[in-house]
Amino acid sequence: MASPVDSKAPRDFDVVPKSRMVHLKTKEGQDSVDLQHLRRFAKPKYLPQHVIGQRDLVKEMYAIPRAWESTPLAVMQAPATTVWEYSTPAKLRSSNRPPTLHLLICPVHVIALADLHSLLLERVPFCSSADSWAYPLQIKQVTVPLLAPTSPEQADAWSSDYWPTFYRKTNPFGAHPATIAKAEDDLHRPATGNLGVEEAMTLAKKAGIETQCRDYGIGPGCVIMERADNVTEIIAVAGDARQKPLLGGSGIPGGQGGCNGNIMGHAVMRAVGMIGRKRLRVATPLISRRAAKAERNFENCGLDHDEKARDAFFLDLPITPLEEQYFVKDNIKPDGYLCLRLEVFLTHEPCMMCSMALVHSRVGRVIFANRIPQTGGLTAEMIRNDTGPVGLGYGLCWRKELNWQFMCWEYIEPKNKDTGNVDQDNKAEAGGGELELMLNDNNANVSSFASTHV
Repeated sequence: MASPVDSKAPRDFDVVPKSRMVHLKTKEGQDSVDLQHLRRFAKPKYLPQHVIGQRDLVKEMYAIPRAWESTPLAVMQAPATTVWEYSTPAKLRSSNRPPTLHLLICPVHVIALADLHSLLLERVPFCSSADSWAYPLQIKQVTVPLLAPTSPEQADAWSSDYWPTFYRKTNPFGAHPATIAKAEDDLHRPATGNLGVEEAMTLAKKAGIETQCRDYGIGPGCVIMERADNVTEIIAVAGDARQKPLLGGSGIPGGQGGCNGNIMGHAVMRAVGMIGRKRLRVATPLISRRAAKAERNFENCGLDHDEKARDAFFLDLPITPLEEQYFVKDNIKPDGYLCLRLEVFLTHEPCMMCSMALVHSRVGRVIFANRIPQTGGLTAEMIRNDTGPVGLGYGLCWRKELNWQFMCWEYIEPKNKDTGNVDQDNKAEAGGGELELMLNDNNANVSSFASTHV
């Protein structure tokens, strides 16, 4: 809710004590930061002592207009014919003081103190009414955590030092640490018969080498795997084919032609396309009918549907024996959404287009081996890093602005391992490589705070 001057600096919020529910609509932009980890209403017993003893910022404006001070007595007196109605007396309070609640209002920069005071005086219970005397308006300024805590211990510490704070078993910087640890354990120490990260990377390299040997691509390879009930299945394998000639199709002059840099020939785009074809192949009759109807829409709109031209451009059919070996298997669950929660292993960091394709495909995990600093879209560092070249800093795997996030690692091969051509009959040694989790390097483990009205 606060736009910080310094992301690590404390932030001030205003607090209104002795209040009931107050609905405010202030300047645009105050909800730009999620503060759901803070308790909106708080009783004094849950507040740190320095918050309760905080001075009232509008002490000089403490006086509140009272209705009976300006209303003639004749108007306030009941008529002589009034029939009195009796009811059960309310339960006596143990104290003459009304119950107190402290309400978190908004960041201090959103509205001026005088304007906030005037605005609150127009609303119950601070406005001129019979019980406004019981709720004198006080506004305090306190510091609150701007980011959610990452552990129960941190939430308890912030509750004692700043404001009552919730720990919701989530991590504001991405997946929960326990989820990350479980994923890394699956990758490094797979169950018997399952695919580990080293074996998957070896297979991805092999796919890239096969297409490169045919002068179709420049080396990147991709393997997509599904993990269900602790069992792994290789769903698609694809090598880079951006330089493959476009063969066939009425839309291509002469029936064939070179394509230097066909973006749809990138290994990620080809593998995702293969997943889509397999989804349709194993789909239930209902989904198959819907897909066929969508295909017919081309004809209904008067568009020619040249399947050969489409296949030649999108290259989402196998072009090597290795790709064919895994493409022909009907080993994917039917009717799922494209690559939902599948695991992707890449020899190289995907470009911006391929990174967004992974986001839209709803992948679960991505592991890549080599950074591409000039075009890669997954690394977050723009200034420094410890594992490879500085990237563009987009970090598309964790961006909250997008409608999907996924866990992403940079795979670091062991130093004593040969990184040259991969022997097709050799498997990588289990547990040999390291995984470096992709996070926002500028914000990871940063505790920011904001000042707010209470």
